[in-house]
Amino acid sequence: MHFTATDPTWWIAHGDGVSHGHLRAGATLTTGATFFETFTDRQAFLRRLREIEADPEAARRSGAPTEPFARLAWLRWRHETAGLDLPGGQRIRTSRESQAQITAVVNSLQMGLIAEPVTYKLDSGWADLSAAEVTAVAQAVGGHVKACFRAERAVANQLEAMEDPGTADVGALFQAAYAAEVAG
Repeated sequence: MHFTATDPTWWIAHGDGVSHGHLRAGATLTTGATFFETFTDRQAFLRRLREIEADPEAARRSGAPTEPFARLAWLRWRHETAGLDLPGGQRIRTSRESQAQITAVVNSLQMGLIAEPVTYKLDSGWADLSAAEVTAVAQAVGGHVKACFRAERAVANQLEAMEDPGTADVGALFQAAYAAEVAG
């Protein structure tokens, strides 16, 4: 695997052992590791490094593929389910289970099955949320998921147009596409 960072990037190479580091924009790295993962977010990098070091076998089963389209789908899924920072400094989980739970709470409020305030455990702690706040959280999570899939589609189109998609920095392309989706 040959990788050139377009932005400051943290990386993890694993399979038979683990190595990791940081690359400045424009720096290049070549590795023969089975799995190679890149991160533009330091906290996401540290979380994944802890996962890999805690259970290398599980990390090998869930590691990032290197084939460009498979890697893109994996990156979208990781980004989609990694959580979301909300306005006001709160953070919420966005796993598939959490997405379904938020939707169920909104539906239950709308159908009158539960009353507000709704006690909810965010990653940042407990909160008693009004119906409007629960709806705002659901809208933020829904917008995040939509942006993830739209970014994946945009990058897939870019990869399809390339002569050699194997040379693409799929992580940087996805981050740029996601940023464009949430900005516009």
